[in-house]
Amino acid sequence: MSDFLSINRRRPYFTYALIAVNLLFFAAESILQLFFMPEGQMLVLLGAKINPLIARGELWRLLTACFLHSGPMHILFNLFALYIWGPQVEALLGRLRFGIVYTGAGLFGSLCSFLFSNSVSVGASGAIFGLFGAFLYFRTRHRQVFNQVFGMQLLVVIGANLVMGFLNAGTDNFAHIGGLIGGFSAAFSTGLYREKWTLPRALAALGLALLFLCALEWGMRRYGGSLFPFLAL
Repeated sequence: MSDFLSINRRRPYFTYALIAVNLLFFAAESILQLFFMPEGQMLVLLGAKINPLIARGELWRLLTACFLHSGPMHILFNLFALYIWGPQVEALLGRLRFGIVYTGAGLFGSLCSFLFSNSVSVGASGAIFGLFGAFLYFRTRHRQVFNQVFGMQLLVVIGANLVMGFLNAGTDNFAHIGGLIGGFSAAFSTGLYREKWTLPRALAALGLALLFLCALEWGMRRYGGSLFPFLAL
């Protein structure tokens, strides 16, 4: 990369930690499913995205759903993608910003699924699409470097995965789209590694948080719930 671009050159420990957390969740899933309960009941217990339960106040499901998977191939595919792309995004953002972007993308992916899909949903793919969103933000800041290092191949990967999501009926593509948008927006709000946190970034972060809360409130009211029941009319 060019001399004017500052990157985090330390080992991508945050990426490795995310992989480890996903594996721990999958180990818990496997043990519960093997000895105690069927898959559907197990996913409900551990925190799958289930719209009526979220509307009743179990908001933690928006995050825990990002660490659950529906089988060995599901987690293998997602963790392989995280292993490939995570260290590169962590280098561009630094550990703290990477953590914010990954978490924000996962939450926005779950939110988008909550708003537009009634299906039970699990998987890290929304957060992983957030990494693609961070790459797209990087492209707006350093287009020449992006073209030299990643080029059209990355854009093709993003487009192909979105198309595959639409073609596969079992894929929650709303989570993918939400994660992509959330990752781009969170990366814009935090900036790249060692970039200063300016007033426009602070306002963008505030706007992103307000948008999340308003969208969540709208979704909860569809099921008779509310974040702010004292404001319900």
